[in-house]
Amino acid sequence: MRLTSFLVLATTALLAFVDIVSAETTITRNTPAAIHSNSDNVNELSAPKRMLRTHDEDYEERAGPEKLTGLITSGAAKMADSDMLNSHLLLKTNGVQFLKELKLGDDIATALQSSKMDTLATYVNLFNKKHPDSKISVIRTLTAHYGDDAVARALVVATENGNTVERVSQLRRDQLVDCQKSVDDVFNLLKLRDNDYAALSTRKLEVLEDYIRFVNTKTNGQESLAKAFTAGFGGERNVALILRAATTDTFARKKALELEDSLIKLWLSSGYKPERVLKTLRLDKDITRALKNVNLWTLGKYITAFNTNHPNNKMSTFGTLTAHYGDDDVLEALRSAMRALDTKKMAIRLQTEQLDDWFTSGKSVDDVFNLLKLGDDGFAFISSPKLDRLDDYIKFVNSKASGQTTLLQALKSGFGERELAVNLVQANTYARGSAGAKAKPLQEAQFTQWLDEGYDSISVLTKLFKVDETKLNTASMMGETVASQFKQFYEKANGVSTKVEPRRS
Repeated sequence: MRLTSFLVLATTALLAFVDIVSAETTITRNTPAAIHSNSDNVNELSAPKRMLRTHDEDYEERAGPEKLTGLITSGAAKMADSDMLNSHLLLKTNGVQFLKELKLGDDIATALQSSKMDTLATYVNLFNKKHPDSKISVIRTLTAHYGDDAVARALVVATENGNTVERVSQLRRDQLVDCQKSVDDVFNLLKLRDNDYAALSTRKLEVLEDYIRFVNTKTNGQESLAKAFTAGFGGERNVALILRAATTDTFARKKALELEDSLIKLWLSSGYKPERVLKTLRLDKDITRALKNVNLWTLGKYITAFNTNHPNNKMSTFGTLTAHYGDDDVLEALRSAMRALDTKKMAIRLQTEQLDDWFTSGKSVDDVFNLLKLGDDGFAFISSPKLDRLDDYIKFVNSKASGQTTLLQALKSGFGERELAVNLVQANTYARGSAGAKAKPLQEAQFTQWLDEGYDSISVLTKLFKVDETKLNTASMMGETVASQFKQFYEKANGVSTKVEPRRS
């Protein structure tokens, strides 16, 4: 009797359920494809329908209380879902309100894993059929509730989850199609500027790149990541700074170099000259600050690319700086930069370019002496870094042209024989430390040359200081000092006395 009552109850419930699902408002079972909800830009994808069968031979043969209980429970749940969907459709509940009704929570990552997402997609499809003039979409619903930034990040992460890859991939496609914003708008929506150079390693970057490709495909446009970052970070100078900083980050370095190359190509295609890039990067205000600015490396990289494109009009970073600031200011700034740890590397690079620029432009050693204005320094030239620059250039020229020019020859040519002798005497007297150590070998080299030319102390006075041989006592104090020091050198070299005896007429 108990079994009979149970069967009657079960049959009644099943028949009632069949009536419900057969009604005009039959609910479609949603597959992952149904996530691709209706929108004005996308063709609707209809989900396959599965109707509960009213006749099942297997059931007739093997139906039992346990199986009937399961069917009744499942049927009751479906009836509840159907009633809920229908009631919300009648109330014209919007997507966000329905999402809250599903209690998907405030964590988008968790929501994407939930089977309730299928229910949301089903509701969106039904809503759009019933209210074609007020269409909604799953992606708009999610972004309205969770925010563009959170949804974008979560979709990128969820793409790697095998359980949701189809659903998430469709949502990302819908995200692109549904978005009616510019590339710059999407950059701002993703709040990439807040990430600074870490934006280059965030998953949000994938969303922006996908959108750029989508826009270019649809509009045959010329949007690029370089343009988006330039606009998003407030100009080429700022984005260049960020990219330079990012090259020191393990995770961001690769993308930073790629983007830097894109930026350089953008400048090349725009016909920028090195001077224009110097100003674009704001390296044109103060040479000392420019040497400390990491954007100077970007300028150097651009000039390398520029020279590849213009082999007959090659430039250099050093040449660009001197053309803008002048030789004196650049040389002075380089001397200071060589003493600072944070600028020494750049200073060395620029000094190497400096030598090559001088040689390529056809400057002689005498030209460089004059360019460095060593003649204005008097005996203080011995302690000037400019002397090292001249010596470096002499060695550079000798290596390029198999020359035999010496530093002494260059100084004699620049100062003149007599003035050099005076400067070296004073340097030996007043210079200290390394400067004094430089003066002595130079003076000995000059004195050795005088010996080879047959000079004695009297010859020094008569030939160099133009003292009348009959009036040697009229020689200046400096002339007598030079002659006296040479006399000592002469005696040591020859082992003889060369006491100066003024001749009387």
